[in-house]
Amino acid sequence: MAEQINYYRILGVPRSASQSEIKAAYRRLAKERHPDHSGGSETEFSRLQEANAVLSDPNRRRRHDEALDLAHAADQLAGLNLDFGSLDDEVSRKRREREDRGASEGGPGLGERLRNRFRKEEPEEPARGARRGGEQPSGRGRYRGAPAREARWYEPHDFDPEPITWRSGAISFFAALIAFLAVGQIGLWATGANTPPGVLEPGVTALGPLMFVPYTLVGLLAAYFAYKAAGWAALALVFVAALVVGGSGGPESLLQFVTLGIVLVVAAIYLGNRRDERRR
Repeated sequence: MAEQINYYRILGVPRSASQSEIKAAYRRLAKERHPDHSGGSETEFSRLQEANAVLSDPNRRRRHDEALDLAHAADQLAGLNLDFGSLDDEVSRKRREREDRGASEGGPGLGERLRNRFRKEEPEEPARGARRGGEQPSGRGRYRGAPAREARWYEPHDFDPEPITWRSGAISFFAALIAFLAVGQIGLWATGANTPPGVLEPGVTALGPLMFVPYTLVGLLAAYFAYKAAGWAALALVFVAALVVGGSGGPESLLQFVTLGIVLVVAAIYLGNRRDERRR
C-alpha cells in the first residue's frame, strides 16, 4: 500500500481481531523479538509496541483503519491509469459529430438548440390577475385552465393579491388603525363626547346623525385595499384594527359600521365568484 504502515500485518492479526487477540499476539511476538532475546531486534520490538498502542486504543485504531482504506483506494486509482486527456478528446469528437449530423439533416444540434434557448430573453412577469398560458389559480371560485382576464376595480374577486408578508401585513394593519382612529375622533366630536376645535365645531356637530356613513365607507375602503394588497390575511388584520379602536374608547357605533364595510367587501368577493361559476 502507498506509504502506509499496516499494524495488523505487524502483529499478524486480521482487521476484525478483538482486543484479546491483539494482546495475545503482541505478548507472543514481544517475547520473540525482545532485544534481550536471541534473534530479537530493537527496531522490530519498537514497531510491535507502536502497533499494540495504536490498535489497543479504539480512537487511534479507527483512524488507522480509515488511513488504510484511503491508501487502498489510492492504490486502486493509481492502477487504473486513466487518460483523461484522451477521454476529453473523445467526448469533443462525438459532440462535433452530432452537431454535424444535425446540420446535415437541416436542423441545429442539441448543443446549438440549448445555447439558443438560454440566449432568449426571460419572459415578462404576467400581469396581476393573469397567469402564463391563460390559467387562473385554483380557489376563490376560479378553476385552473379558465381564461385569464384583467381584474376590474369593481370586481375584487378577480384580484390576485401577493402572499402576505411582515411588511404588507404591518402596512395593512397600521394604515387601517390610523384611518379608524381619525374617523373615530371625528365621530367623538360629532356626538359631543369631545369638544372639537372652534373652527370645525359647527360643521362637525352637524355630522352626528350621519357618522354611520363615514364609518362604513372607511371600513369598506380599508378592507378593499388590504385584500387587494395581501389577500384574506390582510383583511383579517383590518378587522383586528377595528376591534382595537372600537374597544379602546372609540364611538359606540364605529365597530358596528366598520364591520359592515368589511362584510360588504367579503360579500362582493363571494358573489363575484358565484357569478363566475354560473357563467362557466
